Amino acid sequence: MGNTRAWPVLRTTDLAEAWTLAEKLLSVASWYDPDGCYLDAWAHDEDQFRRLTEAAPDANVRWYGESDDRCASVHRPATNLEQAREALGTWAGITRCYVLWHNLKWPAVPELGLDEEYKYAELQVASNTHTIHCEEWAPEHTVFIHARPGHDARATWLAAQVDAEVVGPPEFGW
Repeated sequence: MGNTRAWPVLRTTDLAEAWTLAEKLLSVASWYDPDGCYLDAWAHDEDQFRRLTEAAPDANVRWYGESDDRCASVHRPATNLEQAREALGTWAGITRCYVLWHNLKWPAVPELGLDEEYKYAELQVASNTHTIHCEEWAPEHTVFIHARPGHDARATWLAAQVDAEVVGPPEFGW
């Protein structure tokens, strides 16, 4: 049992740029399962809720909070990269959201003494926010590398493989 740490490796107002970096990072993974991908978004009012569920009628919805402070979590799987990219683009135009790939394996990095990593290997593109949980709105989209706690060197190494760098401190993951 444990939680990942998530290192931001890009903050940009260009969602296509964030997506391109994510695809490059997926190519560094030893393997990934495109079915191991899902999207989450939060509706903070009725209009956002309506627009999210119209865009994804098959989404699962959970309500949180009291009547005046209620919000909905809208969740759906994605079966391939193109579907995930399109859904993220649509949802990012509505509210804060993210796409998360969780069936990854980061490669071994022998020069750093790091074995392959499966349990904590994840990749995330968070839209309109700087945090993995999308707590606060921001004008940028953020790409996060998730890895084992204490593996700062792995995050730095992974980012360097795609000509990126860690751009902020890690945050606690899931």
